[in-house]
Amino acid sequence: MKRAAYKDLLHWKSNKFHRPLLVYGARRTGKTYLLKEFAKTEYEKVIYLNFEENPDYKTVFQNEPEASRVLREISSLSKIDVTPGNTLLIWDEIQSCPEALSVLPDFVESDFGFDIIVCGFLPASPKAEAKIEELKQSRTIETLRLFPFSYDEFLSATGHDNMAGLLRSLDWGAIGSLLPKYNQYLKEYLFCGGMPQAVAAFVEGQLPSQVRAVQKDLLTASDNDILRFAPKRHIDEITAVLNSVFPQLLDENQKFNLSKLKDGARLKDYDSSISWLVRAGLIYKVHKLSTVSMPIEFFQDARSFKLFPFDPGMAAALADIDPARILVGDEAFKGFNGALLQTLVLNQIVFRGDPVCYYGVQGSTLSIDFIVQELSRIVPVEVMPYQNGNSKAMRLFFEKNPARKGIRASLDNHFGREWMDNVPVYAVSFFLAGLS
Repeated sequence: MKRAAYKDLLHWKSNKFHRPLLVYGARRTGKTYLLKEFAKTEYEKVIYLNFEENPDYKTVFQNEPEASRVLREISSLSKIDVTPGNTLLIWDEIQSCPEALSVLPDFVESDFGFDIIVCGFLPASPKAEAKIEELKQSRTIETLRLFPFSYDEFLSATGHDNMAGLLRSLDWGAIGSLLPKYNQYLKEYLFCGGMPQAVAAFVEGQLPSQVRAVQKDLLTASDNDILRFAPKRHIDEITAVLNSVFPQLLDENQKFNLSKLKDGARLKDYDSSISWLVRAGLIYKVHKLSTVSMPIEFFQDARSFKLFPFDPGMAAALADIDPARILVGDEAFKGFNGALLQTLVLNQIVFRGDPVCYYGVQGSTLSIDFIVQELSRIVPVEVMPYQNGNSKAMRLFFEKNPARKGIRASLDNHFGREWMDNVPVYAVSFFLAGLS
């Protein structure tokens, strides 16, 4: 199954001055599979080191070795002669050998002509996280974050590559003629989600109950990851937060309420647990914007935030939502307090790397789902499945911020107004890219 990130890897490789690459993201999003496919297709030789599957590789990086010694030893262990210009080194599960990160500056300075990609689950190792931050600050490494399948990737995987291409090119005429199909396949995506194992099961034609079984297995694996990798003192809080994310989005307010986890709960009791889940890629944290100004990260309300799941299908599985409620009828669009469609739109914003908040209209209980900073623009985004929805929050926002123009993400095709563009909910990322 094709991944959009493959093009990012090609772009990295084609840059003459590229540095070692860190590929990171939530577990089981397909990082290892993608890198092995990339290596097999684009390189003559590959040395793949998995520090969990073969702990012997860790000995190579003891005592702060020089890059030249590392090359000799991994070549000897792998029985592959490394040659400059056509060899890729992949260091997987780097959290199990953070010492390997310390040799990367020497590789960069020595310029041996080898490409290096490191991969892993960084929150499992505070030492690895700290070293990665140091390497990023010194511009020793580049980074690529891998997410679950997006909707357009799902379309391609399920045999609708042409429809995916129309979305990416924002061919509104063609999109409009195929709108019923886009919306039908959207229900399938909201049910299945974007985890590669679930997508593979769906593509193979497995029944919804079988796809749901795959999702449940993934949830069990995620629970085991928390037990294995999370700080022991925070495991109960991490689990409580994760299990409460989607249910709290079903509330009218949607603001994450710690008191629903435990009476008298305070932010300082759960802040570390929420931070771990965010860094693990399992949830997204969206703060309230206190002042409409840039950069929006400087004007966030630290104590007011919403939490969103990283994947709609996994969220539905965790909440035990009957697959028929998503696949049949329009409850997936009209129901669940809009949480499934909001998750879809937020994922597109996060995938792009745009700063995002939500906005509460002052003196009102109304709010705008997302405020996105796209370069030098502030773009309000309201998720509203149907055109006849009430945009009162957006209208109040523009009364106080008349120079702005927003996006209404709906199930309808694109059309423009002076104050907003209506954009299909699954085309928000491509529309935002066009604003750049």
